[in-house]
Amino acid sequence: MMRAIHLRHAVLYDIANCLVDLFPSGADIAEIGGDPTPALFVSWRTGGVANHAGNIAWGVHYRFDARVLRDYPNLSNDARERVCQRVRELSRYLDFNYADPRASSLLVVDVEEDVLDA
Repeated sequence: MMRAIHLRHAVLYDIANCLVDLFPSGADIAEIGGDPTPALFVSWRTGGVANHAGNIAWGVHYRFDARVLRDYPNLSNDARERVCQRVRELSRYLDFNYADPRASSLLVVDVEEDVLDA
């Protein structure tokens, strides 16, 4: 089971709860960045022996457009759910190729203001 999510920023908290099931159990979700531009960072480590493809630290950095952080709290519950589902869609296309030693283990998801559009 994932750790409890403890984030200060209410928008990041909502989004993190919407995404939690997309990542391996045991992944950590943290709020990073300064107050004007907070971001989410999800991280975990795959098992294996050091210096082998299976022993890799993985991370996803969610960067949010300032308008998303500003406008989300004013949305209806249905609109908030739509935003969460759009961020989930962005996350579904992440490629974690655990078998490839050259795979990128740090991925970035830019959450642009268009996720607010109906």
